[in-house]
Amino acid sequence: MRWGARQARWVAAWLAGAWLARMFVEMGWVKFFADGFWTEAFARWGYPPWLRILVGLGEVVGGLALLVPWIASYGALTLIVVMLGAWGTRALDGRWTDVGWITVYVAVLAWIAAEWWSWRVGPRARR
Repeated sequence: MRWGARQARWVAAWLAGAWLARMFVEMGWVKFFADGFWTEAFARWGYPPWLRILVGLGEVVGGLALLVPWIASYGALTLIVVMLGAWGTRALDGRWTDVGWITVYVAVLAWIAAEWWSWRVGPRARR
């Protein structure tokens, strides 16, 4: 098999996904503990306690899905939904540096979703 731009993009998408997977799994996991920072933060923002658990679950499951090519698009889309909620929360809280970083994460996640979706529906899927 000859390597081309498409294969290089898939490798780059997987590496970016692996880096983000680590970050999201770690950030999601700590949301399961009631005595942590996130319990106080969600309460301060006026969110119910179950939302912290749901967000943590979305981050862990979405992060792990980024590591598996045939479901990575779904993981990225799940994380985009979670991050859009975080974007809105941080914007209302006036945390503009966080909003900037979340915007970068959403852009990278959208690229990962598109790359892996093309892998699922491209020539390889038709064989």
